[in-house]
Amino acid sequence: MLYPAPIHIGKRVWIGAGVVITKGVTIGDNSVIAAGAVVTHDIPANVVAGGVPARILREIESA
Repeated sequence: MLYPAPIHIGKRVWIGAGVVITKGVTIGDNSVIAAGAVVTHDIPANVVAGGVPARILREIESA
């Protein structure tokens, strides 16, 4: 049986090619998701995330 859940994507988010985002995940504002990543948990704002499963690679400094 299929149990959908909303995915929330913040403002100014970049999502690379081939990214998989699972149900119920929230991606914070100003974040970048690397190509091919599998996002299984919430990603905070102002970070670069990538990998399988996706993890935080670095923080983005605000200007």
